[in-house]
Amino acid sequence: MVIRTNDRRQLWLPLVRNTVHHRKEDDAMVKRSEAFPSKWLGVIDLNGGSAVAAIKVAAFETLKGFDGTDTKKVVIYFAHKLKPLPLNVTNYNSVADIAGTEETDDWAGTKVELFVSREIVKGKMTDCVRIRKPATAAKAKPKKSDDPKPDYNDEVKF
Repeated sequence: MVIRTNDRRQLWLPLVRNTVHHRKEDDAMVKRSEAFPSKWLGVIDLNGGSAVAAIKVAAFETLKGFDGTDTKKVVIYFAHKLKPLPLNVTNYNSVADIAGTEETDDWAGTKVELFVSREIVKGKMTDCVRIRKPATAAKAKPKKSDDPKPDYNDEVKF
């Protein structure tokens, strides 16, 4: 196959199919998160799973929106190893329900579970980070009665 152009300065180039491109050993494969690092927590940081974290502090900060304008958002910072997460209305309401208050100053120490969910955003199905109350590992044990022998009336009359 030959590529033909209207520009006479360019040569006709043969197009070779099934060409194998050899990589050099120093050419490393790069993940999207490495090529475009973000300072905010995203789906890629959760590796498709979930993480339980304690909120260290919630701050009201000015961030750049997608359209370049400044917007005010509540950003939660976590106690261990996770990046901060700017909250949308859905995640704000989730944290407020878990903490039992809408006062962000009282959210410190609240444990939340971050998980990946699929939602429709601007008409497209997109992965996003959502927040829920963490599942409790231990179930409540039933209370033992002080009476060692319960009062059963199990006599059978014949």
